[in-house]
Amino acid sequence: MNLALWLLVIFVVIVLLLDKVDLYLLFLGATVFLGFIGGLSFADLGKGFLESLFAQRTVAVLLTLYLMSLYEVFLRRSGALARLTHNFIKMLGDYRLTSVVMPAIMGLLPSPGGARFSAPLVAETLENSVVSNQEKAFINFWFRHIWEPILPVYPGTLMAAMLMGITPGHLAQMNWYIPLLMIVVGWVLVFGFSLPSVRFQNPSWKEVILDLGPLLAVIVAGVTIKNDFTVPIAILLACAFIYILHAKSLPKMGTLLSEALKWKMLAIIPAVYYFANILESTGANEAVASSLSALHLPTIVFFIALPFVVSMITGLTQAGVGTSLPLLIGLTTPANRVAMLNLAFIFAFIGVMASPTHLCLILSRDYFEARAGALYNKLFMAVFVVGLLPVVLALF
Repeated sequence: MNLALWLLVIFVVIVLLLDKVDLYLLFLGATVFLGFIGGLSFADLGKGFLESLFAQRTVAVLLTLYLMSLYEVFLRRSGALARLTHNFIKMLGDYRLTSVVMPAIMGLLPSPGGARFSAPLVAETLENSVVSNQEKAFINFWFRHIWEPILPVYPGTLMAAMLMGITPGHLAQMNWYIPLLMIVVGWVLVFGFSLPSVRFQNPSWKEVILDLGPLLAVIVAGVTIKNDFTVPIAILLACAFIYILHAKSLPKMGTLLSEALKWKMLAIIPAVYYFANILESTGANEAVASSLSALHLPTIVFFIALPFVVSMITGLTQAGVGTSLPLLIGLTTPANRVAMLNLAFIFAFIGVMASPTHLCLILSRDYFEARAGALYNKLFMAVFVVGLLPVVLALF
């Protein structure tokens, strides 16, 4: 497959995404199309699909996503999430620090459009401050996503680790500096170089430990123990703990299990893995890599531009990761493969953070009635600064 044809496929995918076609259908359609023009039979395509669906890494990622959704339902339905927020407001004192911590806490529980949950908390915390509506929207959006490059509970992050052939813990250890950089950049852009003044008040430590402890245990286990099933097992234990603790205040288990099932999100995972496998089977990734190399541009340009553009246009980390990483593998060597694909993952994430189609950004802007120009100016400055360090590290 030549470069022009592949770019046409990407263009069609992006157009269909903007027209609200489900992502898993797009990847399945692109995979079947690619298989046919690559000379694969129906039997080959069927065998590839089953292998992708039942691969150990696919099963682990699917379990992680579903159980994380169930855990979020348990916390929300039991009132633990609201109680945790109240305790942090009491604990920190400084309204600026509280306004940053609230969306960051919510960001530990990834859910589509989750910025809508933290927006009222940010608004209440900053109600009597001089912070503008644009800055409130920026805080709510930016700090909610600081964990995405490292947390093994985000779909795009899990997908990246799967495609790179490493564990989520390994990926987190590579990208630990990104959240720290985002915190510093976000704080300086809104509050300047004035440090927070914490006026500590004792919260209900029992409630904080019971409500936050299981999630922190999941994160620690996922980052430190390098096994595909570490995270889903840890989340399952956390779910059991929360359910036992709040069983009397929760609906029936069937209701909770049904509410947590977001099958369209889950379907994306085997669809992307299938796409990556068929790319390799047909040799399309090597063909595209050869075409890209023939452009005589520095190789690093492709690892930055392709995932960034796809993610920025679609507003989905999964789209940037799933489209670009399988293609870019052909431009790597065994020695630099993980590092270069990680750079592509970072720029897929950065592209999403700059995307006008990102649901969390749309919800934040709408809730705070923020002026688009001022909000995007601040956001693009933040994205530019955060994107510089990974490029420098990749070059040197």
